[in-house]
Amino acid sequence: MNPGGTTAKTVRRRPARWVIASLCVLLGLALVLTVVIAVVYPRVGASKIREKVTAKVQSKLGRDVRFGSVDVRLGHATIRGMEIYGELDKDLPLIVIDRIDVDFAALPSLIGRVELGDATIDGVTVTLRRHADGRDNVSDIIERLRAEPRGGAGGGKSLMPRSITVTHGKLFADDAVTGTTALVEDGGATWKPGELIAQGRNVSMTTVAAPAATATALTITKRSGQPPLVAIEGGELRVLAGLSLTGIAGTVASDAAQPGQYRVDVAGGYGGVPGNLWTARGGIDPQAFTATIDLEAAKFQLDRLAPILATTPVVDYQSTSVDTKVRLSLARNGATFAGEMNLHGLNVGHPKIAEKEVRDLDLEANVEGRFDRATRSLVLSRGDFKARNVPFSVTGEVAKPRTQEQAPAQVAKVDDDDDQAVKIKTEGPGGIKVLKMHVVVPPVACQTFLTALPEEMVPYMVGYQMTGMFSTDITLEVDWNNLDATKLGGSVGIRGCKVTSEPPTSPRRLRSEFEHSVEYEEDKFREITVGPTNPDFVPYEQISPNLVNSIMSTEDSAFMSHRGFIVSEFRSALVKDLKAGRFKYGASSITMQMVKNVLLYRDKTLMRKFQELFLTWHVENTLEKERILEIYFNVIEYGPNLYGIGPAAKYYFGKSAAELSPREAAFFSSILPSPKDRHRQYCQNELWKWSAAKIDRILGIMLKRNRLTQADYDLAMATPLVFYKPEDAEPANECIARTKKAIRAARATTVPSP
Repeated sequence: MNPGGTTAKTVRRRPARWVIASLCVLLGLALVLTVVIAVVYPRVGASKIREKVTAKVQSKLGRDVRFGSVDVRLGHATIRGMEIYGELDKDLPLIVIDRIDVDFAALPSLIGRVELGDATIDGVTVTLRRHADGRDNVSDIIERLRAEPRGGAGGGKSLMPRSITVTHGKLFADDAVTGTTALVEDGGATWKPGELIAQGRNVSMTTVAAPAATATALTITKRSGQPPLVAIEGGELRVLAGLSLTGIAGTVASDAAQPGQYRVDVAGGYGGVPGNLWTARGGIDPQAFTATIDLEAAKFQLDRLAPILATTPVVDYQSTSVDTKVRLSLARNGATFAGEMNLHGLNVGHPKIAEKEVRDLDLEANVEGRFDRATRSLVLSRGDFKARNVPFSVTGEVAKPRTQEQAPAQVAKVDDDDDQAVKIKTEGPGGIKVLKMHVVVPPVACQTFLTALPEEMVPYMVGYQMTGMFSTDITLEVDWNNLDATKLGGSVGIRGCKVTSEPPTSPRRLRSEFEHSVEYEEDKFREITVGPTNPDFVPYEQISPNLVNSIMSTEDSAFMSHRGFIVSEFRSALVKDLKAGRFKYGASSITMQMVKNVLLYRDKTLMRKFQELFLTWHVENTLEKERILEIYFNVIEYGPNLYGIGPAAKYYFGKSAAELSPREAAFFSSILPSPKDRHRQYCQNELWKWSAAKIDRILGIMLKRNRLTQADYDLAMATPLVFYKPEDAEPANECIARTKKAIRAARATTVPSP
């Protein structure tokens, strides 16, 4: 036996067993750790994140928070579908986050110590809402954050990532109080200690009572020790239809001298034209919802706006200059404005303005006013203007109030000469419901006022010389909810003027025989001699009194006593025009109708009516009433290419103008508003029922106004109207075809829109 040898062999085997045992323990620990990291760690981590984040958000914001999923692995966590809700709209989340990724220190997390690294937030949607009653879904959060003590809600250490990056952010805001909506289509932000940079791209805002605005980008920068700074790029503000401030760029910065307020300093151009043509500087107080902005467009030549003006009536704008200064003060309930504008050397060309280009128009303006958000009304409290050395003022108000219910459309006849009823307009241009205006031209020399009118716009007034003083004071009030209550009053002080010299084409030439050109078809003219050498001419003394009395009964009852204008009819005609939504009724006296037919061409420029009024005034001061009537009856149209009462009396009734009966005279009065169209009655050899009734009404008016005796009235009512039809009269179908052709060939006489 060798006991010693046996003992030695046993000692050599112990280390191997210990190593094997140690390895087994280590493998077991590794397996347990693997199970913990792979299975337990993610589950516990996810549970802790849900618990901690939920508690943190609810404590800090006072809001409900929900998660879609939470994935945790060693050193990294991912949260998907996170939603934060509010108190106001409990089913509509305030914030929705698609994904949050956060890195953290791996080993410290195994012993419960959290050391956050970088965080990335992708796909953020924020929805802000304020209801009509003033309640919103974010004010309570703001108040909680303001009231939170330093160190965070509930005290303790605040855990923050090393940096935060936000991508693909969106924001939608809807404010029912102001009618404002805002949208940020895409945005992002980066944060690290001491610096925050956030950017919104494709930003837009619309408001029911203010212009729409957009921006390519808004960038907010906040660094430690410095106030926040907002930079705007590619901004656009739509001021009016067809007019936008574009290329807006600049900054909005916190005002160090006034905490809580901001300074605005931006500039831009117009209508996409590059370059800075205006600046806006001022202050904003977001807490008080107030702002004061100084807008200035320093003097520049309009050729800078060539791309915009190319499609407008403005021409030869290289020498035209404009400068503007306006102070705009904004508040919750609206805004006030005050400023001045100077426009020099403007040239315009458009057939509705004048046949020729109008040049060297100047305008100076000083205005003040306010806008009321509640009533949606714009008030011009001061409007002092000066055009070509003539001062004038315009003040007034326009309102476009919202209505809870749309009033049912009214349908009515607005004039006896309408064959059909028309739908009465319930609002004016641009949806205006109320219009108030006061226009004043202070006393100015008549010649100064006349000279101020561009010759291209008043060609029929060129060559006049005048003495005396002119002035105007006119008021107008229109409420489209009650058009019958329309007010029109004031005075036009042209009676203080006296003509001392006049052009050869003036009304003075109408005292004796003259040649008159009529356009019976578009661009086809014929000459009519108005005087004794024309065998068809009928002197006043040979015109039937029945015709004179009939015309005055329907067209101008006070013709013999007024000075050319039926002042009371201006308002009535305006009301009819407003109801019809177009300028059709002109309150024309017989003198005005004669002026339109004899002294004015049928062009429809904006200043044609003004020239008509001037020439009417001059005719009344130049011709006798009987001469005016004599010209009127001998030049007006009574049917297709049928001019003058002499030929008309023979054509319709086979007699002279002196022999016309009361009913025949009333017939001529009934066709004057539309003689071509109503000529079809002669073709058909039968009066329309509507026309027969109107003739009876005219006879009744003549009787009522003592222009017809009772006996003559009774005889007229008992005597039917009989048209003269010679043996060689054209067949009815040919007569109607000729009439329709004449109507189609006539020049259009639409009045230009205001």
